[in-house]
Amino acid sequence: MDLKEKLLLIQENEYQAPADAFELVQEMLHNIGTLDAQLRDELIYTTLSHWIPGSTLTTYELEHILTTVLDHRHLLYQLGEAQADSVFTRSFSMLVIPLLFIRHTESPFLSSGRIHQIKDAVFHNVREERDYRGYDETKGWAHAIAHAADALEDLAQSNELHEADLTTILDLVYEKITISERVYSDGEDERMVKPVICILNRNILSQKYIQEWIQRFGTVEKDTEFLPAFRQKNNIKNFLKSLYFRIRHNAVHDAALCSTIEETLYKVEPVYYSS
Repeated sequence: MDLKEKLLLIQENEYQAPADAFELVQEMLHNIGTLDAQLRDELIYTTLSHWIPGSTLTTYELEHILTTVLDHRHLLYQLGEAQADSVFTRSFSMLVIPLLFIRHTESPFLSSGRIHQIKDAVFHNVREERDYRGYDETKGWAHAIAHAADALEDLAQSNELHEADLTTILDLVYEKITISERVYSDGEDERMVKPVICILNRNILSQKYIQEWIQRFGTVEKDTEFLPAFRQKNNIKNFLKSLYFRIRHNAVHDAALCSTIEETLYKVEPVYYSS
């Protein structure tokens, strides 16, 4: 019986873990970047999403999973490639990290050192990721940037991360929103807003710093060619609008930040935001 057949049976059995669950987890991690979208997304990830946050796996097994997903055959696999199949391995390895944080919240097992190890690997991945595809019509979800945003959201909430780390997260969000290779069309703007809101909720960075960070989107260096500049402008507008409404309808509601976003949108596209 191959992996897909095993996982289909587990799905039919409402994800009850067999005696050899950890061996099966290792097999899933080995195949996490498979080009079979059903196996990758509906079976491997969904099974892990039931087993990791629950009580199926021991702390030792969770630590082994973390070591695996952070290595050069997973999260860092062929990092920097674009339009290549390696993105599926990186992206779905990244998606395991929020599952580990869910388990850690319920039953702490990550040391301070391990959390900083996760932080360093995630920051490096986000900084160097160049595959910006969302949904691939043939191979399914790539979504590396959206999955990275999910991991950044968990890191932004961790008490182990302090001011310098939070400013790095904002810098990474800025870098990935201001790309000019593609217009994000699969919800990446909404996902990237989430770590920003977590940072605002922690009240560590000053309002002045956040305002200046928002204003940077209005002064970004633009590409000299029309199409890349157009893509970049649309990514910035979509992100700022998503951020505006999340702040407006969130506990962190701040009129000054909303005003700063409005002013920045005017700089990005004055013809649409003039009174």
